Parts: sequence; structure tokens; C-alpha cells
Amino acid sequence: MTTHLDPKKTALLSLHMVNDIASPNGKFGPMFSEQVVARHVIEKSKALLAYGRNQGFTIVHVAVRFQPEHTDLVTNSPLLTIVKDLDALVEGTWGADFVEDLYPIDGESIVTHQRVGAFQDSSLNQVLQQAGIEHIVLFGVVTNNIVEHTARNGVDYGYYVTVVEDCCSAPTLDIHNASIENMRLVADIKSLAEIQA
Repeated sequence: MTTHLDPKKTALLSLHMVNDIASPNGKFGPMFSEQVVARHVIEKSKALLAYGRNQGFTIVHVAVRFQPEHTDLVTNSPLLTIVKDLDALVEGTWGADFVEDLYPIDGESIVTHQRVGAFQDSSLNQVLQQAGIEHIVLFGVVTNNIVEHTARNGVDYGYYVTVVEDCCSAPTLDIHNASIENMRLVADIKSLAEIQA
């Protein structure tokens, strides 16, 4: 599937590019940062954001954040239990803030959520609908969680979905590659260079 990216109908979604997840010093750093660094995900994502802004895409930054003491966290999965155990992703902390190189600028939307997927119990679909979006372009950490979940939910919500493969990473390269292969039936898989071409 190859779909032209019409700037008026395309949104670029930055998924979970917050310090606790994507930075070596974050609470999830030991789990995720090796591949973020090895795959140059921050640098490539910065270039992708710059391209999207230059093209006039709608830009949406999605962050998972919780209240102090995680009073709004439902620990019904191993991953969400780890969030609580690590005291991670607390609203107002450095860990829950966006990575400096990928920080939102004026006019860009920020969507905060507390579930595994970006659409569940969040304002994401409303933000996209109000902007007239038909196609979402995804990147972020981690591939096999927020990226894949959002890709599948995005298709169910009626959006065309593209995943920028080299602007994503997972705990290991094998997990990343497996997730990308899983998404080929629901999303167009592209590299940064292909998006920029």
C-alpha cells in the first residue's frame, strides 16, 4: 500500500517520546534505551518532525502520564504494574516530560493518556477528527507496544496508517522486527528516507 501524504489530511504522531521511556536516564532506560541509541531513533525522529512541520502536517505528541502515587493507574497488565513499581511517568516530573530534541512547539497538540493504546480513553480521535485527518503517520518507542497498538486502533477508527520503521525501537531488534512484520497487514511501513523522498 502506498498512499500520498496530503498535508491537509495527514497527522504525524509522536508516540511516548518522553524521558522515562526514550532517554537512557529514564525509569525505563535499562529496558529501552540501548535500541533507542543503537538505532539513532531520537536523531531520526527529530528529522522526521522537522520534515512534517515543513510539509504542514498536523503534529500530535502523545504522552502516557499518571497522577502522583499513580492514583489513576489501573495495574491490570504486567507493563502497567512495572510503571507503578518504578514510580515512572508521573505528571509534572522530568520523566514524564518530552525528550528535549522532540519537544512540542506552539500550535502542536498534546494528548495524554493512561491506557496501553493512544486512542483508548483519550482525546486523540477527537483531535484528529477536528483537524480533518484521514492518514496518520506513526513513530515512537516502543514498537511492539504503543506504536503497534496505535496502528491497529487507528485502522479500526478508519484512518490510513503509515509507520516510519527507523524512527521506532523496541527492547531488542528482534522484537522490533517482529512487530514491524505484524503491522504490515494493517499499515504502510516506510523508512525516514522514503517519507522524505
